[in-house]
Amino acid sequence: MIIKSAFGPQVLEDLKTSFLQKKNCDVIIYVGEEPNVEVVYAHSFILRMRSSYFDSALSPTWAEMKDGKFIFKKPNISKLVLQKILLYLYCGEIDINPNDGTLALDYLIAADELNLDMSFIEYVQELLIKHIMEFFSSDPLEILRTILKYDHLFYKLKDHYLNYICDRAKYIFSSEKFLLLEEEMICTILDQENLNIEEIFIWDKMIEWGIARNPSLAEKEIAKWMEDDFIILQKSLKRLIPLVRYYDIFSKDYFDKISPYEKILPEELNNDIFQYHVIKGYIPKFTKYKQRNRNKNRVRYDIPLDLKEDLFFL
Repeated sequence: MIIKSAFGPQVLEDLKTSFLQKKNCDVIIYVGEEPNVEVVYAHSFILRMRSSYFDSALSPTWAEMKDGKFIFKKPNISKLVLQKILLYLYCGEIDINPNDGTLALDYLIAADELNLDMSFIEYVQELLIKHIMEFFSSDPLEILRTILKYDHLFYKLKDHYLNYICDRAKYIFSSEKFLLLEEEMICTILDQENLNIEEIFIWDKMIEWGIARNPSLAEKEIAKWMEDDFIILQKSLKRLIPLVRYYDIFSKDYFDKISPYEKILPEELNNDIFQYHVIKGYIPKFTKYKQRNRNKNRVRYDIPLDLKEDLFFL
């Protein structure tokens, strides 16, 4: 006969205390890279019981021993992140700070590397999605960079965060960090159907980004550009040019802002855009440049009050 008691929570608390007080630890884990290497202590029987990764790493076949203790090195994981992972292994406690989305992602990346249960990783992702505003408002571009880099891991979080980015598009495009973004990141953002920003603003930032990658172009006015200058810009923006929705731009903006750079556009596309703006009722040939889905009624995440003035919503 097995009698369930109410002492379970106390057992977990005792395990947590054992970890925090480092009593009788037989595992020494060196984390971080030189010259900032730090040490984390743990118990091998807990790690091997709770993690298949550690069960293999601490086996006689693979483990490094010194003075009766297991020596383990994880230079790509920080001490803080590893301590949080071990806290979960010891007592099931999930400790993530709502004000630090980057740390929360590092937590999941480390959990994946240490082969924790996928159910745990999915649970934490669902938690982040549910509280996406709290976790990911501090440095959205850096967080997006991490999510895209590990999209195989953040497959659930990715779509939700891209929606979050789309709702704050003008804030994102206005960031000083935008010009430092990798081409792949910008392509991913521009490829979103619900990107909530005026299309001409996208064009402006695209041109600005392309010129920033070729400083020589910024040294003279567009009216003084030579043919080679347009070719340089065209090559830099080769992947981005097809992602702008040209038929979603007002005629005045087309003539004021796009016409000066028309040489970077494919000739057939440029001619079609021109006809669209000068011939009433003209039906565009290139249907892939259709308008984005800027639907006011779509599901959107709440916007912090201090950002509302910086955002543009149709």
